[in-house]
Amino acid sequence: MGLDRIAGMFVPSRCPLCRGAIDPDLLVCGECMRELNRSPVLRGEPPEGVDRIVSCADHDGAPRDLLAAFKFRHLTTLGGLIAGYMADAAGQPGEQSLLVPVPPASLRTWFRGFDPVAMLTARLAGLLDIPEPPVPVLARRGSGRQRGRGRAGRLSDPPDIRPTEAAGRQVGGRTVLLVDDVMTTGATLSTAAGALLLAGAGSVSALTFTRRL
Repeated sequence: MGLDRIAGMFVPSRCPLCRGAIDPDLLVCGECMRELNRSPVLRGEPPEGVDRIVSCADHDGAPRDLLAAFKFRHLTTLGGLIAGYMADAAGQPGEQSLLVPVPPASLRTWFRGFDPVAMLTARLAGLLDIPEPPVPVLARRGSGRQRGRGRAGRLSDPPDIRPTEAAGRQVGGRTVLLVDDVMTTGATLSTAAGALLLAGAGSVSALTFTRRL
């Protein structure tokens, strides 16, 4: 018996979602996994500029807790689980698809020490077997923090997201799958999609892990 398992007998591992005891070999407990698996995939009502949107779950319960543990508690090992659900929901993108992450607010990335959406997009590229651009095609200016703002504030003052100089060469004529962790009002996705269309993208769809209803 390994030392990690012996230690777990005295200090049981905790599920990062419900904080209940868990087998050290598992990422989340069985009950939380069952709740995640029961979450219906959400489709329809895309924000302006987005042709279609797919989200794995409502932003509530176990899906919300999973995303929070990944983003705010730096439990990056959960990224593979989240990306797996997103890949299943996405299905088979078209041959001309290109994965593009919504760019982060630079201050938030510095504070967290990593970019959650970029990490999920990189995992999705492998799971879906479709490429990311070799260079960034979207840039976000200013602090652009949306978390904690009300619906009216998000919609009236969306983040400033613009195409980079390389965007036209990378996305021109392509079907782009825009990736974000959560959709709240759709303001960020709409702004990012507008920048991609301005750069010449043929169409933009979106994929998020959760969606606020």
